[in-house]
Amino acid sequence: MNLKQSKQGIKNISAPALVGVLLMLSDSAVIMGSFYLATQIRRALTPYLGPVEFWRIYQPLVYLGMGFVVLLFYFNNLYPGYGKTAVKEIEKTSTILSLVFLFLGGTTYFLNIYDLYPRSIFLLTWIIGIIFVPLLRFIIRNRILKYSWYGIPILFITDGTGFNSTLTALQNCRRMGWNPLAVFPLGNDIQDLDNFSIPIISSWNTFIDLKNKHRVNIAIFSAEPNQENSHWIRKISEEFKTLTLIIPYYNLGSLWVKPRDLEGNLGLEVTYHLLDTGSKTIKRFIDIVGSILLLLFSAPFLIVFSLMIIIESSTPVFFRQERLGRNHENFSALKFRSMVTNAEEELKTFLENNPKAREEYQKYHKLSVDSRITNIGRLLRKYSLDELPQLWNVLRGEMSLVGPRAYMLSELDEIGDFTEPILRVRPGMTGWWQVMGRHNTSFVRRLRMDEYYISNWSLWMDLYIIYKTLWVVIRGTGT
Repeated sequence: MNLKQSKQGIKNISAPALVGVLLMLSDSAVIMGSFYLATQIRRALTPYLGPVEFWRIYQPLVYLGMGFVVLLFYFNNLYPGYGKTAVKEIEKTSTILSLVFLFLGGTTYFLNIYDLYPRSIFLLTWIIGIIFVPLLRFIIRNRILKYSWYGIPILFITDGTGFNSTLTALQNCRRMGWNPLAVFPLGNDIQDLDNFSIPIISSWNTFIDLKNKHRVNIAIFSAEPNQENSHWIRKISEEFKTLTLIIPYYNLGSLWVKPRDLEGNLGLEVTYHLLDTGSKTIKRFIDIVGSILLLLFSAPFLIVFSLMIIIESSTPVFFRQERLGRNHENFSALKFRSMVTNAEEELKTFLENNPKAREEYQKYHKLSVDSRITNIGRLLRKYSLDELPQLWNVLRGEMSLVGPRAYMLSELDEIGDFTEPILRVRPGMTGWWQVMGRHNTSFVRRLRMDEYYISNWSLWMDLYIIYKTLWVVIRGTGT
């Protein structure tokens, strides 16, 4: 190995190690901080729950918990955690944290030392940790993924099947840390390869030399399932430690797919959690509790925003619009009025006289520059505060905190084949396309993203969307 190759190898090794160390320090800090905060909360409750020991008494247990968490995170490939979606990372971290604190709490109980180590401290630490461990990881990844050294190189082998959408997804999801290095085309008539700034290597030997030079262990194979491509899979598996097969034919859930061996035949087991009665009950319970707490917290802001709207443009304060609900049961979605009172008439006239705006509205069902929006309305929309009154719709059971978009009645025909999957669940105040695409997403793309959410739903996914929603609100990138 020459000096140049050696330096490249060091770079490939050190970058994942650096990300791993950052995340390890982050996880350790959150665990220790969670224990400390839980202890202080428990001490504040001494008049009601009895006395507790000082912080130093708990430190050995804190270090033990930190060690268990870091060790289990390491063996579950969470350092650096490349190749995992945000939802899967949240699911992994939350599951491991739950097991560790269940073990620690259970151990103190069976050793009969729960007077020294109250289980309430474990419960509080678990609640704080399960929120802030993935949250801080999200913030760290969001900051460092902007650097070119973030991630590891991967290689593509394709006959063009599913290549375009897969590569686009990888480029849009930098947090996964899979950086396409080059593509080996299986054929000369592959379309769209030139649309991406990725080298095309037509020689297999050159392709393998590139793989060895950059120490690439992961290959993505996207091709038609036929006899010739089965030969290629065997050939690829001799060179790469990990091979990911892309199956683009079915728009099914992908986050919770499990492989099944059927006497040598590969089967894929897809689980739709939103069809599970227990999961739906838990989701509804979270909606009720969450909407009540948020309504109580936001009550002063609701009053202030109402007065601001009245001062600027009189009444009404709220805007009601009929939306498509679950099982085709329409409902009146509630929002702060952010437009002039005759907004619908102005829109119709404006679109009739502006062909470009009409084309934009047909594609996105929104206008990037909308003169109908009031000054207060523009502020509310920027931070997505105009939707706060929909907490009442959530409490009434017409909406959910997280879900697909609440579509207008006039959009029903355009929804087409997506109607049944989308309307079998409650629409959400926020959702997958709202935090991943916002107003830059076409209407058809929104429908696909809503279907993706429904097919892949889990409590972890809702938690990630809530994190992303908070980030969108803080940055003021609402519409």
